[in-house]
Amino acid sequence: MKLSTRVRYGVRAMVELAMYDNGKPVSLRQLAMNQDISYKYLEQMMAALKVAGLIESVRGAEGGYRLSRPAQKITVLDIYKVLDTSGELIDCQDPPCARFEFCAVRSVWKEMSDSIFKILQANNLRLLADKQKRLLKQHVKAG
Repeated sequence: MKLSTRVRYGVRAMVELAMYDNGKPVSLRQLAMNQDISYKYLEQMMAALKVAGLIESVRGAEGGYRLSRPAQKITVLDIYKVLDTSGELIDCQDPPCARFEFCAVRSVWKEMSDSIFKILQANNLRLLADKQKRLLKQHVKAG
């Protein structure tokens, strides 16, 4: 299994927004620079996250994006569902597999998918933002 670049970058951007949990918006340009993501690519992802209600935009000179609800209420699975357009991790029905009804391996793929989704659901932006802050402090001390 391989997560798309869109999902990986989107989660990184959302973790950064969670680090600014004071409600202050972060400009798209700053977010793109901090995360080393193309401005245009990030703009597309943020539009999708906004439509899904995970973030909101603030207009004006001090505008930008911020989380639409508390960081602990947004999971990695929430972000994945918005940014991964392929659907299921392993989908034996699209296109339909001729062995679908009598395939023993299908249960392994289902169990694997269920486990991955549980992990994505268990990790929220508050947990990841706190971990990111700790890692950045360690990095500064070591550097």
